[in-house]
Amino acid sequence: MLNKLTNIKIDSACKSLSIKEHKSLVVFDFSLDIPSHQAEIHENTIKIIFSSVPLNMPEGIYKVLDGIISSVEIKQQGEDIVASLHLDFPSNFEVKTIKGIPSQFEVYIDRSPLIEVLKGRKIAINPGFSKKTKSPTGLLMHIPMMGIAKKLNFLLSNCRAESKITWEKDPQEGNLNDLDCEILIDLYTEVSSKGESGFKVYYQTQNSASFDLAKCVNRAMEEKLQLPNLGIFEKRFGYKNSIIPLGVVPAMEDVRIDDAHLRDIDYREKVAQAIFNGIVKFYS
Repeated sequence: MLNKLTNIKIDSACKSLSIKEHKSLVVFDFSLDIPSHQAEIHENTIKIIFSSVPLNMPEGIYKVLDGIISSVEIKQQGEDIVASLHLDFPSNFEVKTIKGIPSQFEVYIDRSPLIEVLKGRKIAINPGFSKKTKSPTGLLMHIPMMGIAKKLNFLLSNCRAESKITWEKDPQEGNLNDLDCEILIDLYTEVSSKGESGFKVYYQTQNSASFDLAKCVNRAMEEKLQLPNLGIFEKRFGYKNSIIPLGVVPAMEDVRIDDAHLRDIDYREKVAQAIFNGIVKFYS
């Protein structure tokens, strides 16, 4: 029986247990055994050559966008397979192998460059709340928004940012104007006036830092999410001047396809990951 590379597992939503240890994970599955290989890193690319083994999956570039790994490129080159892991920051990596059916070649990439960017940054996340909804399925806003907030809070806190969610059980728990934070992110849905599907981002009027943050987050969401990009808009938030406010609408409340996405836990996690990526870009 011929040994083949049958699958690549990427963790684009940062669900792997290794994330808590500040490591991203990419796994290569081989049908029989781990072939002879060599791995090296040059600037922002980890290049791995698996010798004398065929590829039993499509060649191509697979997006990861987890903050440290941009994408994984895989191709057959003669009798060998060449895998290139493209990184957003220079980093280190280690390899572990597990024999079995399939045999697994695990690549762990150090996420500590993200800690260098985010350590000590004070970021507050404010999930929207409403007792009424125009969702086609009756989905209340705070359910998906709190899910996004908790995932984003985990990603930020794991990189040693001083991150917090503004409320836990009651949205009236805290005074947003008294928050000690650099960035305040409002998460909420909107009713679409034109029946449009998509996401949008708001920035504070006449606040250049808020506008720059909005551009970073909007771009990251466009790269990560399936829904259309409805754009960036200005808004008056009313928070104290020392705060950089941002409004994120991950989907329209009353559009059926958007409602389906908001019910999807995977989509919520992708939204959180996209906002995280945008914040990293803003501070880099």
